[in-house]
Amino acid sequence: MIKLSDYNKEIAEGFELLTQGEFEKSLEKFITAIDLDSTRPDAYSLASEAFAQIGDIDNAKTHAELAYKMDSEKPEYMLQFASMLYATGDSEKGLQLANDTQKKGDMPEVHLLKSNIYMDMEEDAKALKEAKIAYEMGKTPIYRTNYAIVLKEAGKIKESTELLKKNAEENPEDLDVLYLLFQNELAEEHYSEALKYIEKCVALNDAEPLFYSEIASMMEDFEDDELAEKYYKKAFEVSGNEPELAMELCEFYYSSGKTDQAIEVLGSCHNDEDPEYHLMMGKLLLEKKEFNKAMGFLDVAIEMADDPEAKMVKGQCLYETNRLGEAESILKEALKQDFNAEYVNSLLNKIWWKGNRKKFKL
Repeated sequence: MIKLSDYNKEIAEGFELLTQGEFEKSLEKFITAIDLDSTRPDAYSLASEAFAQIGDIDNAKTHAELAYKMDSEKPEYMLQFASMLYATGDSEKGLQLANDTQKKGDMPEVHLLKSNIYMDMEEDAKALKEAKIAYEMGKTPIYRTNYAIVLKEAGKIKESTELLKKNAEENPEDLDVLYLLFQNELAEEHYSEALKYIEKCVALNDAEPLFYSEIASMMEDFEDDELAEKYYKKAFEVSGNEPELAMELCEFYYSSGKTDQAIEVLGSCHNDEDPEYHLMMGKLLLEKKEFNKAMGFLDVAIEMADDPEAKMVKGQCLYETNRLGEAESILKEALKQDFNAEYVNSLLNKIWWKGNRKKFKL
């Protein structure tokens, strides 16, 4: 019986935990291996993967870079570091290293990465070319799905849907594929098919707020306010009262003229650091004609984000309270930011008339 060294034992146990989805436990093993021998790149590479799986992208990049520097000729380490460069926002260097990796060993993973980078760079033709190469080399669902996504971004939705349906046939419970099919059918205005796919998503995972939000949005488009409200509330509920979902429900109430319900939802669940919260409260209080209170919220939104919409809404409040000079000044600021110019100009015209109407004998 072969006895593994302590280093190899930690690596083997860590790798098994990694494949089982026990990412934090696997990371402990890889870090122990590094402590035992810090000169071997495989432990750093595996630690990078574990860090990436738990969402610690900075540490994932650091460890991928260390593995790459120890063995800069190995395509797998080159590709991993290129991926981390891309994940941390350095697309140019990521692409350069991906190209270098391709020269060392042409793998479908390289073309997948290049496809994603080109998509972020909005170079659709190059992204499509790389996605197709990856799919033709790999012929597996992950490359097929990526190719379908790029096809959709390039406006080739029918071709994208055909590929995704092949994946759905092979794995009818692939949530990512079903959701992508929903998006495709919705984009093509095939509403019956879209609803069929989103209902399947809910059946497979009834704890995902996004699915209820999608149904709610469709119902809102169909002007079925009863069902829209039901599903926006459901999304808010299953999210555990997330502020982002509270804002969705609030915006629905606002557009439906249900100001009190909107204020109740937003007051019970919000993020004080989010300028959108302060803007929405300002808009709602304007509707209730609580102008001074509204301006308190709008001032915060303006201070936090220099928000032109907040300036426009504050201008309306100032107009309503006859502070015409201040209203004109802040609306002109919003106009400089090129926000809703037609409406802002109409407000400026109203201000001019309100200040000058007595000059005319009409």
